[in-house]
Amino acid sequence: MATVPIPTVRRDPVTPSPGDSLVGPPTPAPTSDLARRVTRLLLLRTLVVTVVLALSLWLLMTGDEHPRGAVWLQSGLIATTYLTSIVFGLLIRRGYAPRKLTRPMQASDLVITSLLVYVTAGAQSPYTFLYALSIVSAGALSYRRGAVVVTVASLLAMTMISLLAWTDVLDLPMSAQAHPWDQGKLDFVRTLGINYAALIGVGALSFIFGDQLQRGAETLATTRQAVADLYTLHQDIVRSLASGLITISPDGTVLTANSAAGAILRRPATEMISEKIEVLMPGLDAASPIERADLTIKAGAQDLTIGVTVSALRDVRDQIIGRVVNFQDLTELRRLEQANRRSERLVTVGQLAAGIAHEIRNPLASISGSIELLKQAPQASEDDRTLMTIVHREITRLNVLIGDLLDYANPRPRQPVDIDLGILIDETLQVARGDQAFADVEVTSEVTKPLPIHADPAKLRQVLWNLLRNAADAAATGGKHVTVTGRSDAAGAVVTIADDGPGIERDHIARIFDPFFTTKYHGTGLGLATCHAIVAEHSGRIDVESVVGKGTKMVVRLPRT
Repeated sequence: MATVPIPTVRRDPVTPSPGDSLVGPPTPAPTSDLARRVTRLLLLRTLVVTVVLALSLWLLMTGDEHPRGAVWLQSGLIATTYLTSIVFGLLIRRGYAPRKLTRPMQASDLVITSLLVYVTAGAQSPYTFLYALSIVSAGALSYRRGAVVVTVASLLAMTMISLLAWTDVLDLPMSAQAHPWDQGKLDFVRTLGINYAALIGVGALSFIFGDQLQRGAETLATTRQAVADLYTLHQDIVRSLASGLITISPDGTVLTANSAAGAILRRPATEMISEKIEVLMPGLDAASPIERADLTIKAGAQDLTIGVTVSALRDVRDQIIGRVVNFQDLTELRRLEQANRRSERLVTVGQLAAGIAHEIRNPLASISGSIELLKQAPQASEDDRTLMTIVHREITRLNVLIGDLLDYANPRPRQPVDIDLGILIDETLQVARGDQAFADVEVTSEVTKPLPIHADPAKLRQVLWNLLRNAADAAATGGKHVTVTGRSDAAGAVVTIADDGPGIERDHIARIFDPFFTTKYHGTGLGLATCHAIVAEHSGRIDVESVVGKGTKMVVRLPRT
């Protein structure tokens, strides 16, 4: 048998297919297809040879003479057919390459056919049609090349066997009715010519049949490769998306999820399969399309703001078979937008505050001086002096407030130097522990030193003091503990001031850095606004983490330079 040619798809090596990285070289004729064809031909071969040889044995046994040698020979041919079929079948079942079995199969078919033709009168044998079956099977397995090779081999084998039988050269047992040597030369040539014509005709048809099969296999190979490339390109596109992509069934079960979805939701994408979308994204109504919506979800220990789009998933018949959920992590973007809006508000309020403060400070100075003079007047009664003391105290408080406004609206220029933030934290804590405001609060610290940064120490001291005072005020109504930690990271330094107070309401967190917003009875609402402005001036940021009933963390991140 001829080896099965594996058709290939020619492609320009300079322009690889999008799927080459995963699919690899095209294999137009998969081994499974060839294995099925070989198995079917083995079954057909066994059936045909069994029927033919059994009929031949029956004719021998029912004849007047019973040549024992011919009976044994044909019985041996049947046994050989069965044995080779079993061997080839077992090899295929064990994963042996089918294309490596086609040549031994065709060779064994030619040998068995030639022996049968020899013992049944050579060129006059009624079993020469078995050569034609071998040619057809070769065309089915090996296409054009197999048809040509087996046709030529069959013609040569039949010529040799016919000559050997006609000349009676081989001493092999023949059936009682077979006497090929009695045939005349002219009859022999005519019989041989008829067989030639029949085999050549079958070979031509098998060649055409094999050509069509090969073209079909090449077309199928090209189609399979195109489908594989499209599938791999689809996978590459989905895998390369920066946004999360999840497909769900009509009942909300997750069908697929790309790696970006797993990264955003902080869990492996493979674990999302078969889960309900309501579990992954609580609050999302995926039953109807959503053009654009922001959704806040919990991913691990972090609150995420994601922008979600839900669209219908349709098949080739335009039938809705589910939903496509496309989303992005907007947490940082929303934080920057909020910081930008806050900065705009701070600028507006600062300009207004600066103007008002300048207009108020001068009259306050005049009022304060006048009150002092009236208080020293001899005709002033004790009650008058008490009232003037109250007025002077309130004027002083207003003056402090105006000072805060001016510091916030028109801060002094930054004067950065190289400092160790760890030492600055320790000095601020030492002052705080001696302040009466921290008398009922236990302050602990865990600061890694050195924490080198390039910043204005006076301004950072103001930030630390304001945050410590706020933490102490909150802790005084809670567990009375304030914890300060300082550490370095890849960008610079991170300072965390945590308290175990009542925490901050979720609605208030977005406003705590706004000027004049405060939850304290005696607060001005400018402390945190000033801290935010100073940290922003140093290209840093303040993040707030608060749980109602458990406490608050103020996290200050400052760059190294």
